[in-house]
Order: sequence, then C-alpha cells, then structure tokens
Amino acid sequence: MAAAPELNGDVMNYYSNNEDNLFFETDGPKQMKCCFQDLDLCSPGDGGIRLQISQQHHNRSFKRVVSVIVAVEKLKTILVPCSQSFLTTIFSFIFEEEPINYDDAYECDAAVLSLNCRLRDIDQKCLVLSGPCELQALHLNEQDIDRQVVFSMIFVQAEINQEKIPVALGLRGKNVYLSCVMSNGKPTLQLETVDPKRYPRKKMEKRFVFNKLQVKDKLEFESAEYPNWYISTSQVEEMPVFLGNTRGGQDITDFTMEEISS
Repeated sequence: MAAAPELNGDVMNYYSNNEDNLFFETDGPKQMKCCFQDLDLCSPGDGGIRLQISQQHHNRSFKRVVSVIVAVEKLKTILVPCSQSFLTTIFSFIFEEEPINYDDAYECDAAVLSLNCRLRDIDQKCLVLSGPCELQALHLNEQDIDRQVVFSMIFVQAEINQEKIPVALGLRGKNVYLSCVMSNGKPTLQLETVDPKRYPRKKMEKRFVFNKLQVKDKLEFESAEYPNWYISTSQVEEMPVFLGNTRGGQDITDFTMEEISS
C-alpha cells in the first residue's frame, strides 16, 4: 500500500490557500520545482497548477495527504491528459511503498454464532460418546436418553454456497471437535482435542468444517476437506460414527436435528 509522507511546516507555508490557484512556491527549502506549464500540460494562458515536490523525508499525516488529493483533483480539469510516465514520476516523489504482512492470527472479531443440538440418524439411532475418542450410534431407552451427545454447532467462515452451510461440530462442554483427516490412505472421522483459548472461532481449519445440506427435515454433513465424504452411521447397532462416501446405500448419511436451549 502507498502512503504519503508528511510535508513539514516550512514546506506547507509555501502552499497557496487559494483553491483556484493551487501551487507550491518555488523558493521553498531544498525543493525541486515541477510546474505543469513547463511540461506543456496546461492550456495557453491558463494559470495552471504548480506542484512543488520536496526531496526531503518527512513524517506522515492524514492532514498533509489532503493537499495531495486536492492537487490530483485539480489535475482532472486539465484539457491535455498527463502521460502515464509523467504521473509515475510525480507519484514516486509523493508516495512511499510499504509492504503489508498478512497474519492469519488477525481475524474478524464478530461474535461466533452457534446453537446446541442433538443429532439422530434416520433410523432413530442416537449418537453417544464411547470412550474419549469415539462416537457410536445406537438406540437408547428413555431412561438412557441423557447419554446422547449435545453438539455445539458453530457457523464458520468458508466458501459461500446457496445450498450448503459451513459448520463445525464440537461437543458441548468439552474442548473436542469432529475433524476429518487422512488415515491409512482413507479420509477418516475423528474427535480432536483443541486449545480452548483459540476455539471456537469464526475461521476454523478446513478439517473441522462440514457443509450442512438440509432437504426438508433431513440433514447431511459433507466434509469440506474431503468432498463427497459424509458423516455416516452403520445399519448395525453400536458401531462407530465414521466418514463414508456412499449416499442412499447401506450406510446412513441422513440425520435429524433437535435444537437444545442453551
């Protein structure tokens, strides 16, 4: 990005306050005159615009940038257009180029949107935690219904799609999220422990992101890291929840959601 160096007080004293006669005087300290009349850029008899360029290094300020903007606006009224090389030369004196280093640590500070919910596959199997690192799908009796996992569904920043909503699925009250990784040459679903100081956040790593597709009352969760791979359950009871790439077959990829109050 280009920034304008500040003109010091001595230089600004030579600047005309008359907006119709915009110029810098030629007797300023250590200055180089750059008058457009000298370059035949003004029509004959026109008072013209004189832009005085200082070769000194100055501090920057927004107030001084305004004078440059005014001068450039005045240039638009000149009948004969300026050449590209001339403008490049002028701006090389006015502006300094500074690199901007982008840091992924700087993110949008908007609040993270989330909701708490329970998921069941369309066979009415509930998702429960089996050990610290695995989810299972099984039918629960009414007295065991509290074993169901409550998810914290985080709405995250990702590619915009009219049909699919990017979300992350964390376990409520735990620093654990569903993530997709490559294991033994195959996309695999796992429970991953995260740093509570960094998560949840608006921009999650792609392995945590699932594209939620809703058709009527049924939901599918497609891995953003591995397209066409979905959170799936088996027809068999008490089997692990996994990442599968078949829809409408023996494996179940359709779920229903029950929203839970916070």
